[in-house]
Amino acid sequence: MANIELVRGRRGRLAAKFFGSQSRFGIFASGPVGGGSIPISYNIWVKAYAQETEMVIAHYGELWALNLGPSENPKHFHTLTLDNGNPKLYISANAHLAPSTALNLNDGKWHHISVSMSKKSCLLSEVEMYIDGKQVQTYTPQKDSHIFHLTGGRMSLGGFGYSANYEGLFPNMKPYEGLLDEFILFARPAAKDLKWMIAPAYDVKYTTGCAGTAAAGYINKAVGARKCKKLCNVNKSWCKGYQLSRSDKKQCTLFEEVTGFGEATWRTRCGIML
Repeated sequence: MANIELVRGRRGRLAAKFFGSQSRFGIFASGPVGGGSIPISYNIWVKAYAQETEMVIAHYGELWALNLGPSENPKHFHTLTLDNGNPKLYISANAHLAPSTALNLNDGKWHHISVSMSKKSCLLSEVEMYIDGKQVQTYTPQKDSHIFHLTGGRMSLGGFGYSANYEGLFPNMKPYEGLLDEFILFARPAAKDLKWMIAPAYDVKYTTGCAGTAAAGYINKAVGARKCKKLCNVNKSWCKGYQLSRSDKKQCTLFEEVTGFGEATWRTRCGIML
């Protein structure tokens, strides 16, 4: 990792700010994707401004460049890009998935992108794409084929990292410029209910009061290893808007309020380490 600035994040305390060709985030170890054995999903928050360019968000690619050329049975890489605001998923030089309707995710606002293989070795056209928690219609303008990932690849964010010469294969693609947060790689299809991924960010300042209407006698208390409770003189219930601090298990951090989440939702979501 080089020339990446840590700034305020969308969900947690920090996000990574990439400066295009100046920034690097590559993982030297091989894996973790393998063959046709498991479906995978990428989930990530992006905040981008760049116009009229295609940038690499996340990449899993060949190490030795053995599968970059033409082949009757090619093994696939997995490259998520943002092409002038439109997310695209590439598995080969002549096969990619894109939204059916043009999007505008380079508007300088936070957006959540999820691309999910629906099952083991699914067709590229069967990959599901979710933007800000909602599924979007997609199409494969070139070639549709069953996905079979190479096993000797390397992961990277914001560019091609330690993988083979994908710059030669995609000369028009650029390293990412903007903010990235909460990258998650699942070895399974992503859950269709992505509310927990797009839940409100939390404020890192500590507090001793409860959100919402406060009543006399409320006390925050750590319960077990991962939960916070609200104790009051009348009853015991989950404390609305709190989760356990990642740095200090004896304190709770306060979520920022967000419209559209009712009390019932908060009761089921609060207190869970996300």
